[in-house]
Amino acid sequence: MQNHDMTQPANVSPKRRLSMLAAPLQGVTDGVWRTAHAAVFGGIDAYYAPMLRVERGEMRRREMRDVSPQRNVGITLVPQVLACAPADALLMVTSLKQMGYSRVDINLGCPFPPLALHRKGSGMLAHPAEVAALFQALASVDGVQYSVKMRLGWDSADQWRDILPLMSLLHPVHITLHPRIGKQQYRGELDMEQADRFVADCPCQVVFNGCLMSGDDIDAIANRYPDLAGVMLGRGLAAHPGMVSGDASVDSYRRFHDMLVAGYTAQLDGGEGQLVRRLQTIWEYLLLDDVPHRQLKAIRKARTLDQYLNAVTDALEAALA
Repeated sequence: MQNHDMTQPANVSPKRRLSMLAAPLQGVTDGVWRTAHAAVFGGIDAYYAPMLRVERGEMRRREMRDVSPQRNVGITLVPQVLACAPADALLMVTSLKQMGYSRVDINLGCPFPPLALHRKGSGMLAHPAEVAALFQALASVDGVQYSVKMRLGWDSADQWRDILPLMSLLHPVHITLHPRIGKQQYRGELDMEQADRFVADCPCQVVFNGCLMSGDDIDAIANRYPDLAGVMLGRGLAAHPGMVSGDASVDSYRRFHDMLVAGYTAQLDGGEGQLVRRLQTIWEYLLLDDVPHRQLKAIRKARTLDQYLNAVTDALEAALA
């Protein structure tokens, strides 16, 4: 396999251990993925669910099913909510509390323009008064602790300066920082100079997120920020599920994939075509740098489950040889 170091466990200081958190990746890290990852690879302290939203005054049922305790047995799950209207946020948080959750993550980081331009996710960072109203409403819910996932700003890298003082309204257990602005989406370099200032000024514990693709990347961030509480792993973990545990064996990846097939087969009722399309989305990330183009093309072109499974067998053997 190319880039063997990408699957090595983080070698951080023995005096403390960084929390290893799995980031929410829409369309990838759902309940099936989370439980399969925990069973085969492990090493993750908490999994953060893709964001929940309210549409037309109601919770999205599919998203609520995904965070149901019955679909997340054996893992620590933190649901994430995205809203700018306090009433929508309260609806989601109270519903999650009724399901038994006492920790909720607040999304101030989503850069997707159709949401951000409606002052949701990272789009809220340009409107501190609305963030304050959201935090005040959420703080009124007894028995729930919060964390916040955010960017440096929406269209300016110093907008976080108006947001940090508002954290006193919510008292989050930590803030996860992705050091880009929302308008960048996932393009361009991380703004590490602003990240340094953010970490120095932040009144809460900080978790770092962004471009952590290997154990060496985690080490570098841990060394740069000695008081860091943890790291949140997104695309790196989706590409190399054994990144934290150091497990890059073909057998483990096959077992992981077999659990995905079984899990989606049990949940989906749209026939073989729907199952294949759902499994193909995993390959938008999984081992992408290590799978030869010919094998990836075969996976993407598969129309039957047999075609897909044969292509996956070839891809795993090529990538992990």
